[in-house]
Amino acid sequence: MKIGSTFTALMLVSVVLLSSDYAQAKVKFTLGTTNSEKEFSTQAMHKWADGMRQRTDGELDMNIVSGGALGGDKQLLQQLGTNEIQAHVAGPVVVHHLVKDYQCMEAEFVYKDGDHGLRVWRGPLGAEVSDILQKKHNIRIVGVGHRGARNLTSKVPIRQPDDLKGIKVRITNKLRQQVFEAFGANPVPMSFKELYGALQTGTVDAQENPLGTIYGTNFYEVQDYVNMTGHVWSYFVVTANNNFYKSLSPEHRKIFDEEAKKAIDWMTGEVSKSFADLREKLKAKGMKVIEPDVAAFKKIATPIVEQFAKEKCRPGLLADIAKQAN
Repeated sequence: MKIGSTFTALMLVSVVLLSSDYAQAKVKFTLGTTNSEKEFSTQAMHKWADGMRQRTDGELDMNIVSGGALGGDKQLLQQLGTNEIQAHVAGPVVVHHLVKDYQCMEAEFVYKDGDHGLRVWRGPLGAEVSDILQKKHNIRIVGVGHRGARNLTSKVPIRQPDDLKGIKVRITNKLRQQVFEAFGANPVPMSFKELYGALQTGTVDAQENPLGTIYGTNFYEVQDYVNMTGHVWSYFVVTANNNFYKSLSPEHRKIFDEEAKKAIDWMTGEVSKSFADLREKLKAKGMKVIEPDVAAFKKIATPIVEQFAKEKCRPGLLADIAKQAN
């Protein structure tokens, strides 16, 4: 991470005492994200910041640094744990980088639909993850909202797993690497920050992300097809540095939580409403929408996920996920 960026983020954390003993302290802090300003997650974070400023007359002042300007998600989580930044929003990178026993909470075909996964993330399993993050990494989950299903984009149509043979696909974790190898692809680990350029130069041929990310990051400029595999339901996870959170006054903490919930609920609603609209927007940008044989992908992926969970994840995790299906 650049020293200048770290210094800037640190300088934004300041507490300026107001004029009397009972007055609230002014708190300036930073939220970092790799997501673009076009994404609902970033728009929601601005709503959160605006709500806090309005209700506290500017005493809670959150600065949002988007587009990966402070680093990729792995670097941002490191900065979050050490209080260089105080908040973060991304997909469920916390379970892939920090709490790997729970990484099957973002795995292929473990949820029957988007609401199933949201119940899991907002229920006891999500609370377990937050508890572990607090104890081991000084990070807490503030809230979780819809992100959408991950779908595959490519330069050729993908209708069956066999169509992926030899295709270089950017992947984000070791489980996904195993799954896409079984599909016949050549998985390439790569940070999100590098992805657009890699697609542009042909370093990778394909990638997978929710429709909002595909549209918000302009992947339609470097990909021709969006293949509706829906292989992973994904969620935006909003996190905060735990020491920073606990340092807030009770009144500020209450407003912090309430405005976060409002913003995340707005985001979840907008993401849910946007699915059909985003398909049309991508088509209008020139992408062709392919309806693949999802059952064929699921048949290959499911035993791999089950074996991975047995070897790498918290005992009973998939069973506990399944319990929230209805």
